[in-house]
Amino acid sequence: MSDPPGLSVLLGFQFAKCGSWLEQRLADGLAPHGLKVRHFLVLAMLGEAATLSQQQMATYLSLDPTLMVALIDDLERQRLVERTRDPADRRRYAIRITAKGRQSLAKARTVADAVGDEVFAPLDRAERRQLADMLGRVMAAYWDGRQSGSIGTARP
Repeated sequence: MSDPPGLSVLLGFQFAKCGSWLEQRLADGLAPHGLKVRHFLVLAMLGEAATLSQQQMATYLSLDPTLMVALIDDLERQRLVERTRDPADRRRYAIRITAKGRQSLAKARTVADAVGDEVFAPLDRAERRQLADMLGRVMAAYWDGRQSGSIGTARP
């Protein structure tokens, strides 16, 4: 099948479709491990940070805080994370990955790497690094909160 008429030149559409494709492939690969994509994303964040709050992760994942609570509940039931009161702010919870969570993260990372290798197979290693660098520069505005959520409206 060829590129869809009129859509292949829309860079945002191409990125969105690529993201959807990656997410579906990742979901399929993680399912046998009892994980969902959101589980993997939380474990990946916690694998790099000592602790994060539920609110921080909800913001990073653009999730409603109540959905984040349910996600952490699920990971806690599986003993992949532990939730404790944040000693700096007793109103908040600090989330930390467990040893079992690190093992699950390692398996999930292997799946994610294989999916990425398959999807990005047309690109050589240098092109992948270049794409990651360019996308990182584009996304910096989003992560820094400088980008508008919609045309003419500032993000909260």
